[in-house]
Amino acid sequence: MASEISNLSLVKDKDAYSVDDSITLNVKFSLSGEMRDAFNEKNWTDAYNKNDNQFKLKYGIKLVSSGLRKHDVVKPIDTYRKASIFWTRNPKLVNPMKEKEFGYKLQKILSQL
Repeated sequence: MASEISNLSLVKDKDAYSVDDSITLNVKFSLSGEMRDAFNEKNWTDAYNKNDNQFKLKYGIKLVSSGLRKHDVVKPIDTYRKASIFWTRNPKLVNPMKEKEFGYKLQKILSQL
């Protein structure tokens, strides 16, 4: 069984841009398969006990012009998203890295999809 990224969508902040405008894109997707199945309590607990408490996702963005002669508009951008794994069964326990909270809540969200 392989992993699959589906329901990929790019959401732009406005419809038209001028030459000097910054472009903001929000990337949304669903993950299924082996990678998603690996997000379970046992694996997360084992990883946390081994001090392996980071999740890192790398993706690239490439903008090209449309038409007969397609070419890169800007240099392709590779970016990373990191999150700390914070696993707890105690809802009153406060995560010291609250702004990067990921762990248990992500597990719950994935299990509901």
